[in-house]
Amino acid sequence: MSLIALPASAGDGYYTWVDAQGRIHNTPVSDKSSAKEDVASPADSKSVDSEEFLTEEQLEEKIRKYNEENPSFYIWVDAQGVTRSQAYDADAEQAAADEVAEDSEAILGWDTILAVPFRVSDKVSQGACCVGFKTQFQSALKPFRSVQLFDPTRYRSFETGEGKRPAWYLKIGKVNNDNRPRFVVLRLRGAKVSTNLVAVSSEYRPLYVEYDMPSTFVPESWHGQAYQEYKILIEDAEVTGLIVFPELKPAEDMSLEIRWASGEPPF
Repeated sequence: MSLIALPASAGDGYYTWVDAQGRIHNTPVSDKSSAKEDVASPADSKSVDSEEFLTEEQLEEKIRKYNEENPSFYIWVDAQGVTRSQAYDADAEQAAADEVAEDSEAILGWDTILAVPFRVSDKVSQGACCVGFKTQFQSALKPFRSVQLFDPTRYRSFETGEGKRPAWYLKIGKVNNDNRPRFVVLRLRGAKVSTNLVAVSSEYRPLYVEYDMPSTFVPESWHGQAYQEYKILIEDAEVTGLIVFPELKPAEDMSLEIRWASGEPPF
């Protein structure tokens, strides 16, 4: 109700006011005083929460007990149209979110992915194109340990449909017992060129062919030579070797560094 006060017109014992409907009222001053007495002064008032200040640990414990006594629920409708409720477990939700975040961080940024659905056709994988090069493969079997190969003309040229190409041949280790993917980082130094890849099985049969692999160029700095970096995610446990060959004839000072790990990035 809206009140509009007017100057007192009925003596000192009354004050006059008009209500929202425009009606005039006269109220004894004693009523006004008693109304004031009902309002506690700041000095006499007590805190709304009469409890003492809580420490951070006490507050967390209080919240924990409250959540236990008053659990939250999801309310949802299933495919049959039945309304259901399910308790909300904050700890389990956070753990699941952390796991998703870790997996996302591990996979993001790996441009070339070797996974079973992307294999070459059975007809191609049965070919003997790589078997004759098995003596050329250099071992890089220890995870997290860099292996460096120099001028690829030191090895047999790899035969492609467009002719022979100087190449590096690498043999990497197997997956861990938990069958998590392997991460491979290749760093090519000496020239900026387009680079291709053939991934082979333990029997040196081709499983994947990647042309002009995506890479990141890292310029020369005070602590290192410029290089192209290729980040490869291997989800296929049968991949045991890599053949890396540049599109153009490489310079003599060109080199390739490889580092890999199972389950987490090697750098």
